[in-house]
Amino acid sequence: MIRRASRIAALGALAAALGGCAIVGEDYERPDLALPETHAVALAPEEARTAANTAWFELYDDPELRPLIEEALDGNLDLQQAFARIEEVRARLLVARSGFFPRIDGTLSTGAQPQPNSNDGVFTLGLVLGWEVDLFGKIRRQNEAARAQLLASEASRAAIVTTIVQQVAATWLTIRELQAEEAILARNIALQEEALELVELLHRQGVVSDSEVQQATAQLAGTRSLLPQVVQARLVAENLLTVLLGRYPSEIDLAPFDPERQARGIGAYPLPTGVPSDLLARRPDVIAAEQQLAAATALEGVAIANRFPFPTIGLSSLVGRTSTEIGSLFDDGASSSLNSWGPEVRLPILNFGRDLGNVRVARAQLEQALIGYRRAVQGALFDVNAAVYAYRAGEAQIEPLADQLAAARRTLFLQDLRFRGGVVSYISVLDAQRLVLSSELSLARARLQRDLAFVDLYRALGGGWSDEDLAQAARGGDAIGP
Repeated sequence: MIRRASRIAALGALAAALGGCAIVGEDYERPDLALPETHAVALAPEEARTAANTAWFELYDDPELRPLIEEALDGNLDLQQAFARIEEVRARLLVARSGFFPRIDGTLSTGAQPQPNSNDGVFTLGLVLGWEVDLFGKIRRQNEAARAQLLASEASRAAIVTTIVQQVAATWLTIRELQAEEAILARNIALQEEALELVELLHRQGVVSDSEVQQATAQLAGTRSLLPQVVQARLVAENLLTVLLGRYPSEIDLAPFDPERQARGIGAYPLPTGVPSDLLARRPDVIAAEQQLAAATALEGVAIANRFPFPTIGLSSLVGRTSTEIGSLFDDGASSSLNSWGPEVRLPILNFGRDLGNVRVARAQLEQALIGYRRAVQGALFDVNAAVYAYRAGEAQIEPLADQLAAARRTLFLQDLRFRGGVVSYISVLDAQRLVLSSELSLARARLQRDLAFVDLYRALGGGWSDEDLAQAARGGDAIGP
């Protein structure tokens, strides 16, 4: 008994010593991409974080928009699929972690055991214990890969959340802008109808020519033709919104349009016009790409460990009973006990290039992951710059377009007075009407483009994911983000 205990202790010490051997493969280190310090224009990191660190429910604190975003996050099918994917990867991590521990299996077998005067079968019932010592770190690399894949899945879920918030906000803003266009067109159609009635009356009195009547008629028809296009665009946007909410495409019941009401929250925070490079690391898609790169790095180590003639060392044990009759397995007089254990060494000799091929596959996948990470960072830089430029352009247009609209309305008022005074023909009034309509539509669309650019920049910055969320992701927390 003492000898057996000493053998077990010695074997355990050997396993511990072997477990401390060098780990095959490279440890993951973030690639140096030589990023510029800032993008667009220089800006202090604190200013950029003002918008990026703001949770979506604070940024879009609108009594109508906020419930829509909440419903989308609760019912969106892409997000539900992402949660299911996280559960799958979490289970894979559990499988990988099990490699550190012994495995116990039950066994029941039968076989012939020839004897001098008989050929009776032998039944064996027992427990088989096996444990592979992680000699060169293969199991540790498998766990590193599984953990990185879990973090990548969490980050992908966060990216979907950010995208859903952006899409719902953008679609809702688009619907409201199209409703504004409908109101503008309806108002102008009503004014042009009144004007046409007046021109027709004046034509019957011989004051205006038939050409002026025809031009007024044509202008009214053209304005009317714009309305169905805008209505169709609004219905398409409403259909898209229902899908984003996780519903089947259908009409959506929104509050009546109020032309005086502006969406709360949009543009309420300082907008970064330049973004520090380190801030881009907060983007969930960049985090996911980096974790996929870390997983590919670890899996290369697994492939190397499987290729080279590293011995697989473990412990195996069988405890049970054997008998010539299955019903006598627990009868001490008719059965005998089994108790065997000892070290186990397996050494790969020949597999006709299979393991070499697996190493090449792992290295090719690692190269793909590196390219994917670089592309994700590059895309993040592009998204931020494009959104900043779009916001600047939209913001820069609003004041001139507002001035243009004010001037156009003043021109229409004056031309109408001059027409009534007999100074100009009605053609001048029609020209002024067209300018007013065009200016109103242009101003509404410029405001939409500015707001959409702000929403897109919030997404491009990885908005809504605080520094604490990112730290939790780096530590491997169960979830990141709201």
